[in-house]
Amino acid sequence: MSNNHRILIIDEVHPVLLELLAGFEVIYLPDIKLIELKEAIRSASILVVRSKLTLTKEWIDRGVKLKYIGRLGSGMDNIDVVYASSKHIICENAPEGNRNAVAEQTVGMMLSLLSNINRSSLQVKRSRWDRKGNQGIELRNLTVGIIGFGNVGSRLAEVLHSFGCKIIAYDKYVSGYGSNEVEESSLEELQKRADVISLHVPLNKYSLEMVNESFINKGAKPFFLLNLSRGSVVNISDVVNGLESKKIRGLALDVLPNEKLDTLNDKESEEFDYLVNNENVIVTPHIGGLTKDSYKQLAEVLAKKIKKWDENNPLVN
Repeated sequence: MSNNHRILIIDEVHPVLLELLAGFEVIYLPDIKLIELKEAIRSASILVVRSKLTLTKEWIDRGVKLKYIGRLGSGMDNIDVVYASSKHIICENAPEGNRNAVAEQTVGMMLSLLSNINRSSLQVKRSRWDRKGNQGIELRNLTVGIIGFGNVGSRLAEVLHSFGCKIIAYDKYVSGYGSNEVEESSLEELQKRADVISLHVPLNKYSLEMVNESFINKGAKPFFLLNLSRGSVVNISDVVNGLESKKIRGLALDVLPNEKLDTLNDKESEEFDYLVNNENVIVTPHIGGLTKDSYKQLAEVLAKKIKKWDENNPLVN
């Protein structure tokens, strides 16, 4: 292992990451302010981030010695990967670390929608006892469509298999993953057959607001929708309209296009109020990948990747 690389960590991380990177010079500044970061980033050859900073072209240019950017999470949408690559900077994330956590929350939200757990609980808290009105649907008799068959999507399929439901999956980038448990599908076929659609795609120009009015109307039957990927994968206005028209039977969101609630504009506030007051909607604060277990596993995965990269790319003075 090279002792020449200087690692700058600017977000709070599990202590195991610092332990595993003890052979490097590690600068751990989880409370660093942006004005201080402008100078600190200049001497780092490896930068570790979570969500504090959007690594734009300007920030990447400030990192004049940067060779590697590690994201302690699954998404890469807060890093200008294309520009970083043009400067020969390697960018890696750690989706293996929280794939199970997201898959488990997806199943939990799915069962809550199908069995009306959240809705009936809210009603009981208001002294309303409605058994018949909260009659549920069994997952084993449904077809679940998974869009995005990467780390989370594939793990979700493994977890769902035990429920006995039909599982179909579509992925724009990979193929050949079909098996006895999972049927590989086109997007059109998935929209035709799925009773439940669960989104697990990265945010890019292809997935930006992919769930819009057109997508919703292409569903051959009303469906339950879950989004545990990125908020901007869905067009919230169109999803609200889908709920109103009953094309969407129930909705579970762990992410929103704007998660800074104190910055919502008038339209966003109106839509947010509609969602949180709709008994057929579950909204959670982006916690799908945030478990005590995944917090540690993300650190372990990223540390392993950094050390593997360093073995092949030692910094020579």
